[in-house]
Amino acid sequence: MKKPTDSSIAVGNEESYRNLLNELKSILSKGQARAYKAVDNIKVQTYWQIGERIVRDEIENKERADYGKYLVDQISLDLNINKRELYRIIRFFRLYEIVATVSPQLSWNHYKELVDIENNKERMFYQNNAVNKYWSVRELRLQVKNDLFKNAMLIEKKL
Repeated sequence: MKKPTDSSIAVGNEESYRNLLNELKSILSKGQARAYKAVDNIKVQTYWQIGERIVRDEIENKERADYGKYLVDQISLDLNINKRELYRIIRFFRLYEIVATVSPQLSWNHYKELVDIENNKERMFYQNNAVNKYWSVRELRLQVKNDLFKNAMLIEKKL
């Protein structure tokens, strides 16, 4: 039996190697995506806890005038968090006071878009669609901009 040369091994197994390489790339890509999602879920949970803690402190000190504004200003400085973002975190908690209502399928960037929607029914419409239809943040933003909710309500009224 003839011993194969290095070049014949490389040529004979090139397709097999490419398949292996593509599979390994896929495994890495899926693992990274799961890791990013896990980190973002932790971020959502962390921001919920921050919002909960700030609101609880505001309630405990509600007799002090302007305490909430002072608190946000001071925390913003001390934790180096943008005030607008801190107010968004607080609003996030107030809208989702029960942590179980926070969907693990949605990222913090999804929630940043959702908390800016004043109407609860409209916000839930977009949230449910974002989860059920696997919308990216860009898709969610586009659907809000295009008034999908209002259009869906008009269609529903016509039926």
